[in-house]
Amino acid sequence: MFTSLRRVAGVVMVTGVVAIATSPSAVAHIDAKLDGAGPGGFGVITLGVPTEAGKPATTKVEVRIPDETPMRTVRPQPVAGWNVDVVKRKIDPPLYKDDGTPVTEVVGSVIWTATGPGIPTGQFGQFALYAGPLPDADTLTLPTTQTFSDGTTEAWTEPASSGEKPKFPVPAATIAKPASSVLPIVAWSALGLSGVALALAVLGIDRASRRSAVAAPAEAEPLTPSAASQ
Repeated sequence: MFTSLRRVAGVVMVTGVVAIATSPSAVAHIDAKLDGAGPGGFGVITLGVPTEAGKPATTKVEVRIPDETPMRTVRPQPVAGWNVDVVKRKIDPPLYKDDGTPVTEVVGSVIWTATGPGIPTGQFGQFALYAGPLPDADTLTLPTTQTFSDGTTEAWTEPASSGEKPKFPVPAATIAKPASSVLPIVAWSALGLSGVALALAVLGIDRASRRSAVAAPAEAEPLTPSAASQ
């Protein structure tokens, strides 16, 4: 009986492992992280690109800047063992530099191509972009195509939805929002109330001083002779 139970347990465990390994959530996703910027600012976007176990080496990574969120500046970081190419595109209407100069051409995509073995199976690589001004949005999506040494590709372009998790979700970097201004408002309000309280206190002291000054001569007035003889 115990032998049969052990066999059943073994089958259940193997089935669970296979289900986890083959489920979309177990796929090693490409992710994106933004450091040092908010809307309208400049920051470094780092993409983590893993080569999932069982896959051939990653030899090419192409990151696309969406047409709806063009950025005036996109500069890729060089990676040892990889060539980098920048593909530009025309835009209309143009963007503008701080001095008012129009910008009619922006980076449409950045492509890193391995000159050696690439990213071996079970490992990952990092690819960074310095970019901005960032859009006024919660996230910046960066559709990415991953190419393997056998010529196959995976397109990480599926948007997140309220339903099932996509198998190949588009990398999305969170754009930090400015800190809330509630605290400075509270601080200035408290300072203003303190000033009002101080002014009222000074006014009260001044009035009390005046009343004392008026009452003092009356209390110190000498008696008249007739009053003294009585």
